[in-house]
Amino acid sequence: MAFSLPHHSSLLVFVALLAFLSLLGQCACRKLLNSSAVAGATWSSAGATWYGTANGAGSDGGACGYGGAVATAPFSSMIAAGSPSIYKSGKGCGACYQVLCTTNDACSGDPVTVVITDECPGGPCLAEPVHFDLSGTAFGAMAKPSQGDQLRNAGVLQVQYSRVQCSYPGFDVTFKVDAGSNPNY
Repeated sequence: MAFSLPHHSSLLVFVALLAFLSLLGQCACRKLLNSSAVAGATWSSAGATWYGTANGAGSDGGACGYGGAVATAPFSSMIAAGSPSIYKSGKGCGACYQVLCTTNDACSGDPVTVVITDECPGGPCLAEPVHFDLSGTAFGAMAKPSQGDQLRNAGVLQVQYSRVQCSYPGFDVTFKVDAGSNPNY
C-alpha cells in the first residue's frame, strides 16, 4: 500500500480539525445539554419566582402538610410551590422537578431538583400556564457561585423544567397526607 505523505498528512489534519470543531460545538451547550441528555429529560418553559427568606425553606410545609420537615434532609429546603397546573389540587404534592435557569447573567445553567410541597394560587402563578415559586434556597441554587442574591433580585425568571423521579439517597421515605393536616388548606 503506497501513500503519498502530503495526502495522508492532509487527511489527518482534516480529521483532527473536524474533531476539534465538533468539541467546540458541544462545549457551548454542555451545561444545557448535560442534564437533558443524561437524564433523557424533555424540557418545557415556565416562570419562576421565590418566596420566604433568601436562604430559607420558603414555608412551614405548605398546602401539602409536610411541616418543618422541608428544611431538613431529604428536602433540605429545595422545595417549590407549584401553579395550579403542577399542584393539581394536591395530587402534585411530592412531585420532583428539575428547574434550569438560563435567561439571566447570574444563572449557572445547571438544573436544581425541587419537590412540590405547596400551592402557588395567585399573582405570577396564574399569569402563565406553569409557574414555580421556589424557596429562597432553591432559587439561589440556580445561580453561579456567590451570585444567588443577584439572581433573586431579578424578579420573575423564565426557566426550563422537567419532571423527574424523586431520589432520596440514604432515606426510606413514605408520606401520608391527611385532609386538614394544615390549618390553612
